[in-house]
Amino acid sequence: MIKKILFALIVLAVIGGGYIYYIYNKPVQSLENQKPEVEVSAAEMIAAYEVDEKAADEIYLGKIVQVSGTISDITKENGIIKVLVETDSPMSMVICELEQGLETGSLKPGDEVKIKGRCTGFLSDVILVQSSIVK
Repeated sequence: MIKKILFALIVLAVIGGGYIYYIYNKPVQSLENQKPEVEVSAAEMIAAYEVDEKAADEIYLGKIVQVSGTISDITKENGIIKVLVETDSPMSMVICELEQGLETGSLKPGDEVKIKGRCTGFLSDVILVQSSIVK
């Protein structure tokens, strides 16, 4: 009887482990072909966060946001390309981390750009992840 219970527990543990492994390694769905839920300029987005972070989170946090503005800089950290978009605030900008495998093409600092990505919140800068350039 104990052997049957032990066997059942081992089978359940293996199935559970396999499921967790599958979920952990499941590829993230690309946002490139999805419509943005909110369209805003980088300056408006930062201004909303500086006035009332909680209210801005209600509008942007976790949503697909399309941001427009001027590129301040393009960097690459740990294989992730980041497009920094200027705002009216001297202390804050919108940082857009491009999806794996995407490039900026011929974009350079000073160019006007529209980028969409998932907003992860505000910590002196607004971060958009899984971003892609809107053509």
